Amino acid sequence: MKARDVKVDQWLAAHQPEVIKDLQTLLRYRTVEDETAVPEPGKPFGPITYDCLQEALGIAKRLGFDGESVDGYCGSIVIPAEKCESEKPETFGILAHLDVVPESTGWDYPPYGAEIADGKLYGRGAIDDKGPAVASLWALKAVLECGYKLKKNVNVILGCNEETGMRCLEYFKEHRPVPDFSISPDGEFPLTNSEKSRTEAAFERRYASKIRLHSGTVVNAVPGEAEGFVPLSLDAVKAAAETYAEDSPFAVVAMAEEGGTKIKVIGKTAHASMPADGENAMLGMLQLLKTLPLEGEDKEAVCGLADVLGLTIYGEPFDLDKEDMSGRLTFNAGLLDWTEDGYTITFDLRVPISMKGEEVQSKLEAGMAKAGASLKSFEFGEGYCIPDDTPFVQKLMDVFNSRTGENMSPKHIGGGTYARHLPNAVSFGPEGYLCEAHAHVANEFIDLEQLYFNCCVLADAIIALCCE
Repeated sequence: MKARDVKVDQWLAAHQPEVIKDLQTLLRYRTVEDETAVPEPGKPFGPITYDCLQEALGIAKRLGFDGESVDGYCGSIVIPAEKCESEKPETFGILAHLDVVPESTGWDYPPYGAEIADGKLYGRGAIDDKGPAVASLWALKAVLECGYKLKKNVNVILGCNEETGMRCLEYFKEHRPVPDFSISPDGEFPLTNSEKSRTEAAFERRYASKIRLHSGTVVNAVPGEAEGFVPLSLDAVKAAAETYAEDSPFAVVAMAEEGGTKIKVIGKTAHASMPADGENAMLGMLQLLKTLPLEGEDKEAVCGLADVLGLTIYGEPFDLDKEDMSGRLTFNAGLLDWTEDGYTITFDLRVPISMKGEEVQSKLEAGMAKAGASLKSFEFGEGYCIPDDTPFVQKLMDVFNSRTGENMSPKHIGGGTYARHLPNAVSFGPEGYLCEAHAHVANEFIDLEQLYFNCCVLADAIIALCCE
């Protein structure tokens, strides 16, 4: 087993206060894309995300790197030319992102306060993915400061809309050279070399409705809350709500409102790729409404949707519960908007790589037809799998196992990272070791011990891939 470089670890340990301070600075920016806003020139994802990108580029400059904004879509950070020994070297990419999903509810600490408590740094983006972004920059700095000579270029790419479409990376690929091989520190340790395909599908049913429902903030998170209005008296709702709450994992609140009753169902949010870790409040709301004395097409629409979906997390009602070497299909009902014109509901599926988009689409359409809903939009992104015996993969596995003393194997996940959009790319941490997976949930945090570990293991990776 290869021994790690103690002087790199010591250098990083001595600079941890600065690492933490830099991360706190970035965490205080609410880098949630407002997809309804008209973007300003050079600020495609809004002024706050742009300001955060400029802050990150400032950190890179202070550390001695050359950095630039790629028209506001992402940051591109490279080492000065004199730091690389080869004349025509390959380029090693490290891809992280500065944008975050909305904060949702249920926080015990301010989601953008960057507070430290009990050895944990709290904030939206702490683990996904500002923490790894900062760790990558400091890892590269440590390697250079400890006297290593790079035989390959290193390009740290900081994207700005990974959570809402990855247009940042597509723009980078059109305007800058693509790295020869890359890691994205935005998955699970020890390493992820397989990601399931992803489907995002929206269905709609249009009619004159008297109910209102809303649930979800982004499609790639399990909705932790659902709010609705029904044209029924509080008395007509309250008894059913209390009975339902007794035998379900959801909390229900009902209150009188002019013309009817307002209802809130509270579940538990989670990442869409791991719906079993959450309790989908949208599906809970539909099951509750099914028990109420609604009338006419509202009753038909609610019951149809509730009957088709149930509380599925694996797509069983659509005959989509399939599994292969990349894992089991997961199904998340992520967004619901129900207005006077009917409803639109959007699903996020993580699909085994052996399944094709046509099969998924046809089965979803057949199932939703039973609810009287028709397809509004359908997107299918192919997953990827790099063989375990690829030298690049083996080097990274040796890096992780050597540092930890473990003997772990590569992972296959349902989450979607930048890795699927580049050649010769895998995700490398930060979750799955020293911490439980908690991206996209309330009280997101990074343990300070884990932040240090991430810096060290990323430095190990740079040395193994670029200096040997």
